[in-house]
Amino acid sequence: MKKTVPLYYMALSLAIFSCKSESKENEQQITDTEQITQPKTEKPADKKEIQEIYLSEYSKLTPIELKEAKSKDVFKKYGTEFSGNCYACDLAIFKLNKKNFDIVNVCNDNDFQRFQDFKYEKSGNILKITTSETTFIFTKVENEPIYQLTFEGKKPDFKNKRISEFYTPETLIEKFEEHDCGDFQG
Repeated sequence: MKKTVPLYYMALSLAIFSCKSESKENEQQITDTEQITQPKTEKPADKKEIQEIYLSEYSKLTPIELKEAKSKDVFKKYGTEFSGNCYACDLAIFKLNKKNFDIVNVCNDNDFQRFQDFKYEKSGNILKITTSETTFIFTKVENEPIYQLTFEGKKPDFKNKRISEFYTPETLIEKFEEHDCGDFQG
């Protein structure tokens, strides 16, 4: 009987240890299966970073006008508006960043209308900036960054800040044929 007791304990130990390792293997298999079947989710990019990137395209939009509608060269088709830049000095520039949306007189940076409570969204070639009364819609109309401005809601009317139909980033303005007031003595 002495010989059977140690055999009994040995068999019992084997059964216990083999069950535990088997259950650990099953747990590992279940975990592996869950990892395989669960879709891998990538961390979404921070929305603020995405907005910063595309807002830079619109950070300072300068007014231009249609000069030669049939021209295929965008820089000849559009140009700076002579009277609004040189004579009346009454055109509006749009400045946009994540905190402010400013409408600024082309000749006087101190003459501006600031919106701090606004929303914006971009969809395809369209940027919508919504203030309490007006939605400004900038639609890209050419391969180059030329934007046509339209409105939803109340069309704004600002003193000394006349809204143009077309805008382009200030960095491109020198590429247009007419960009200098020259010796104008208006």
